[in-house]
Amino acid sequence: AKRVASEWATRAAAQVAYSLPPTASHWYMALQDPRRSSEPSWRAAVGSSSADGIRRAKLARLALAAAVVCLGLGLGLGLPSERRPSGSCPASISGGLSGVLGWTYFAAWSASFYPQAIQNYVRRSVVGLSFDFALLNLIAFGCYSAFNLALFLSPTVQAEYAAAHHSSSAVRPNDVFFALHALLISAVTLLQVFLYERGGQTFSLPAKAASAAILLGAAVGAGLAAARPIRWLDWLGGPPH
Repeated sequence: AKRVASEWATRAAAQVAYSLPPTASHWYMALQDPRRSSEPSWRAAVGSSSADGIRRAKLARLALAAAVVCLGLGLGLGLPSERRPSGSCPASISGGLSGVLGWTYFAAWSASFYPQAIQNYVRRSVVGLSFDFALLNLIAFGCYSAFNLALFLSPTVQAEYAAAHHSSSAVRPNDVFFALHALLISAVTLLQVFLYERGGQTFSLPAKAASAAILLGAAVGAGLAAARPIRWLDWLGGPPH
C-alpha cells in the first residue's frame, strides 16, 4: 500500500510540474525540497540531472536569503529614518541600524507569506490548508494595518498617543508597509480558498463566530470613537485614560 501511494504521489507531482512552465515549477519545488530534484519524474519535467537540480535548489535558497538581506540594507540605508541617540552609540548609527533591522524584518517576514500562496496556485488546491487560520489571519492583519496607519498618519491619534506616553509613536514606515503587504497576501490566500479545490473542508463554527464578534466589536468601537465617548487610541488598543 505504501509503494502504491508513493507511486501515485509521484505521478500526481509530475502532473503538477508539467502544468507550469518547467523553470517556474522547478524553482518553486526546489525551494520547497531539493531532494525532489532526484526523482525521475521531476528530472523529466525540468530536464536536469539530480546533482544539477540540487545545486539549483541551493542557489535558489541562497538567492532568496541574499535578496532579503540586500532589500533590508538598501531600504534601511537609503530611506530617511528618525535619528535617536542610544547610549554611547552615535544617533546616526543608531537610526541607521534601526532602519536596516526594521526593513530586513519586513523583507524576511513578508517573504514567508509566499510559499503557501504559491503552493496553492501550483496545486490548484487548498486541501490541507487551515481555513480558520486563513480567515483569522486576514482579520488580524486588518486590525494591525488599521493600528499602524492610524499611529503613522493620523494627527489626532498621534496627539492622543503623545499625551498618554509623553513621547511620539514608535510606528515606522516599514511597520506600515509590512502590515499592508501581509494584509494583501492574506487576502489572496483566503480568496484561493473559494477558488480552488477544497476537498470538503469548511470554516469551523468557532472561527466564524469569533470573526463575527471581532468585526462587530471593531464596528461598535469605531462608532464610539467617532461619537467621542472614547478616544481613537482606546479603540486601537492604547492605554486607558
